[in-house]
Amino acid sequence: MSIKSFIVDSFTDQPFAGNPAGVCLLNESIDESLMQSIAAEFNLSETAFLLKTNDQKNHYSIRYFTPTVEIDFCGHATLAASKVLMSEEKHEHVDFTTYKGLDLSASQDGAFVLMNFPLFDSEVNEPNQKLLDAFGIVNPIAIQFAKALDMLVIEVKNKEALLAIKPDFQEALKSSDEVKELVVTTKSEDKEYDFYSRCFCPWIGINEDPVTGASHSVLAKYWAEKLNKQELSAYQLSSRGGYLHLKVINPSTLEVRSNASIVFKGTLEI
Repeated sequence: MSIKSFIVDSFTDQPFAGNPAGVCLLNESIDESLMQSIAAEFNLSETAFLLKTNDQKNHYSIRYFTPTVEIDFCGHATLAASKVLMSEEKHEHVDFTTYKGLDLSASQDGAFVLMNFPLFDSEVNEPNQKLLDAFGIVNPIAIQFAKALDMLVIEVKNKEALLAIKPDFQEALKSSDEVKELVVTTKSEDKEYDFYSRCFCPWIGINEDPVTGASHSVLAKYWAEKLNKQELSAYQLSSRGGYLHLKVINPSTLEVRSNASIVFKGTLEI
C-alpha cells in the first residue's frame, strides 16, 4: 500500500515555524490501528487522514490522530489538509466532515486560506489549586471550561506572566481527570494583536502545542465578548509561534484566516 504523505507547518507563512501536522491522502479506508501507528511514526502533534467521499467533488472525510490517541477536531491539521488539497489537487474550495460528524470548509483567499470553524462556549469554572500549582499560575483573572472540547481556559494578567509559565507536566497529569487541554491567555498590549495564548495538552500526549486552531474556537468567543469586537488578531506564544485572523460570523461559526507551508512530501510504503 502506498499513501501520499506530507508535513505542513500551519498558521505561518514560513517553513519551520507555526505548528507542524502530518497529512495522509488515502485512496481507500484503512483501520484505526494503522492510522494510529502512522501518527506515532510521524510523531507530530496531529496527523490528518483524508479520504475523498462520493458525495461531491471536493468533499473529504477527515480524522485526526495524535501520536497516542484519536481526537475529535484539530484546527491546525485542518489547515494543513486544506493547504495540501489546494496545492496538490488544485482545489479552490474544500469541505470536510469529521469522524464525529462536524462539517468544516476552507477556501483559497489570495495568498491565504480561509476556513470556517465552529465556535464553542465556555463557562466559569472553580479553581483547581493542584492544576494551578502544576503550571505555576498565581492569581488568575478568570477560569473557564469549554465542555465540548474538555478545555480549560485561564486568563493571566499580562504577556510576561504568560511567557513565564514553566509547567510540571507530571504533576499536571495527576491534577485533573476531566481536562484534555489547558489554554492560558492574556490581552495584548501591542497594536498588532488583540490577545496571546499558549496551549498545553499533556493529557493527550502533547506537552505544549505550538499553534492550536481548536483553542481559538473557544478563545475567539471569549475575547470577542470581553473586548466587544467581532474581528480579532491572535498570536500563540510558543517557541515556534503562529498567527490567526479571526472573525465571529454568528454564535456558532468562526472564520479563520491564516496560511501554511508544505515542508515535506513523499510516499509511505506499507
